[in-house]
Amino acid sequence: MKSRKMLSEPIAYFLFIGMGFWFCFLCFAVETLTKQGNILWTGSYIGRLMAGSLAAGALLGGLFCFFLYRSARAQSRTATAAPESRMACGRVFAGALLLIVLCWFPAYLAYYPAICAYDMPIQTGQIVSGSYNDHHPLAHTLLVKGAMDLGRNLFGSVNTGIGLLSFLQLLFLASAFAGGIAALHKHGVRVWVQILMILYSAVFPFHMFMSVSITKDTIFTGFFMIVLLALCILLRKGENSLRPGRADFPLFLGAVGIILFRNNGKYAMLVLLAVLALVLLFGRARRRLWGRLFLCLAAAFLLGNLILSALFYGLNAQQGDKREMLSMPIQQLARCMLYHGGVGVLPEDDNTMSDEDKALVGDFLLDEGYKEYDPRISDPVKSHTNTYVVRYRTLEFAKTYLHLLLEYPGDFINAALALNAGYLSPFDVTHSAVNQDSGEKGLGYVQTRWVEEELDVRGIYQDSKWEGLHESLEEWADSNSYLKIPVLKYLFVPGTWLWLCLLTAGYLLVHRRFGMCVPLALFAGYYITLFLGPTVQLRYIYPVMAALPFTVLLCKCEVRKGK
Repeated sequence: MKSRKMLSEPIAYFLFIGMGFWFCFLCFAVETLTKQGNILWTGSYIGRLMAGSLAAGALLGGLFCFFLYRSARAQSRTATAAPESRMACGRVFAGALLLIVLCWFPAYLAYYPAICAYDMPIQTGQIVSGSYNDHHPLAHTLLVKGAMDLGRNLFGSVNTGIGLLSFLQLLFLASAFAGGIAALHKHGVRVWVQILMILYSAVFPFHMFMSVSITKDTIFTGFFMIVLLALCILLRKGENSLRPGRADFPLFLGAVGIILFRNNGKYAMLVLLAVLALVLLFGRARRRLWGRLFLCLAAAFLLGNLILSALFYGLNAQQGDKREMLSMPIQQLARCMLYHGGVGVLPEDDNTMSDEDKALVGDFLLDEGYKEYDPRISDPVKSHTNTYVVRYRTLEFAKTYLHLLLEYPGDFINAALALNAGYLSPFDVTHSAVNQDSGEKGLGYVQTRWVEEELDVRGIYQDSKWEGLHESLEEWADSNSYLKIPVLKYLFVPGTWLWLCLLTAGYLLVHRRFGMCVPLALFAGYYITLFLGPTVQLRYIYPVMAALPFTVLLCKCEVRKGK
């Protein structure tokens, strides 16, 4: 791309230096907080932090921007490469799918019938009892039920049904990755980049573990990728028409899947819809295309929610506890009680909270639940939460929350930083041991825990077909071995991916490819739900890990003439 098509350099430098500042600011703050346990946001500390962050951020952001413009000028002096021969995308898809499945299949044999960690004990408990609630997506719970019933009725073994579901899930996720490879080939991405992406898809260890983990997040990741791939393809094609094309159907289907297979999927979709609505209202070009995308995704959003409502009433399900949505306020209020409530847990407690505020927090966090506070995860305190206070004493709760926020902003910031440290800083390692304090195996960053006493009685049991590999994979997961890999470990840690998203947005803005920023709105919406969530886990960040590399390549590379 010629440099005259880019933003002016002063604006670009300001953008990337600002991004570098926030990167350094958050990394320095997270490091201080994790080492010291608390930050006193005094004027002198803020001044030192801002000065150091500005100096380091200016260096990082300035260098990135310098090389970005240098690269753009070099490309402008180079002749455009001729389009590559158009190999059938079907053959590329089939070849990539076969290679990925072959690389993942050993994990399937090692963990047969599947990795039944995370929410499987709870969901199978609902299935056996017939008492459902929507805390976990009903669509996924019914999928597990269908596999159990099929195994029992057709094969005489529930375990076989779960093994079949695990394999079909592996195929679905592998197909999403293969579709990404085919899309890269179709749009003329360089061959060596395609090879790298095939290797990333096939041998990145987290793909292997997640492909055989029976959890809603794996299927959600597949649909997440489908939406982003279809959206990128439609934007690159650029047809300014209201008439649907081939990519509209997977876009619609993927959006419905996002709604059905994660409760926070609807909120991520709302952000994407809001951005599309703004582009449609204020954009000058391709308004028919923007309208078509908005209508397609709005219809998918409506259908997904209608299906959820039908499942809810058809199963006579109960509403799940909404305390998950209160994870951030729970952490912030618990931290305030420990540092200012006079509860006698910390020597730093100054007992400056008013009796009125203490009383409401005590009603909200029952049985002195705030004493269970763990800065890395909200679950210990969350189990004591009385959501009645928020639902039926809303104004009183909001008044107390805002008063404490104004009174103790530093504690609110510390609670938020500690809970999201793994998402914010690539150098954070606290995320890897959030669930390992109990000493129980299978609770590392890659979770593989098997709750035998609950699953065995339901006909689901471990039946590894490759025990040696199973033991090796368990050791790798339990010891968080990904942190021991030099340099490459930063592709494994969650904090890297936020900044890759932001750098991609900056790159597209500087190159004035504003329309191609729209797919990033789905990442933004999803990240908002992560920041308000209960902790940092692999399965939460995994959709970003899977989809972002393909999105970056499809948004970044030029639309070549003749393609």
